[in-house]
Amino acid sequence: MKEAVILAQGTYPTHPYPLQLLQTAKILICTDGAVNQLQGKIPYKIVGDIDSLSKNLQVKYKSRLIRDLNQENNDLTKAVLYCHKQGIRNITILGATGLREDHTLGNISLLGTYACLMDSVRMVTDHGIFYTFVASKESSGSTGLFTAVSVPCIPGLPVSFFALNPAMKLRAKGVMYPVENVIFDALWKATLNECTEDLLQLEFAHGPLLVFLPLLSGWQTWALRQSY
Repeated sequence: MKEAVILAQGTYPTHPYPLQLLQTAKILICTDGAVNQLQGKIPYKIVGDIDSLSKNLQVKYKSRLIRDLNQENNDLTKAVLYCHKQGIRNITILGATGLREDHTLGNISLLGTYACLMDSVRMVTDHGIFYTFVASKESSGSTGLFTAVSVPCIPGLPVSFFALNPAMKLRAKGVMYPVENVIFDALWKATLNECTEDLLQLEFAHGPLLVFLPLLSGWQTWALRQSY
């Protein structure tokens, strides 16, 4: 199954875990501005309107440029759509937060859209990981069915849940505080919970569902073993 890492033009990774993902990526797709910061790695493709890429790098990577002038999508979305067109169904997004808060919020909110195109989507920052889930094909056509997912965790580790659809319903096992009756009419409604087991068992309807787990000191070894 084809996998890709996408590097966006936000804060360049400094934590060992996203840096490891970046350096070991077999397929690295960069938005055009992100290449200006890229260190020790050659991008597989560079996607965007290419307006943020230096002239020298435009010449150097001429054969790797995928120019997309669609003004309806940001460069990160263009990179995701390129991956989808190439048959890639598993993506990890780096460098999509920091610098500008409006870009950060926009990129996080787009994760649900990306998850509808992919089998697996996660956004990794220097501080944590956003896992993104949408309804399974079996349950997507029925309002009464829940989609079940599980996420490896560590007892005592903080966890936050976010709904991109205010109508989302969530049931969770392996957390300290119950979420079954949460009404998702604000982003903070199911944040700042705590894992009590080594596996979160979640059921949700009317997603997408975002799950955020922080990267903590000493946690990267565990994170490196994950296949999400």
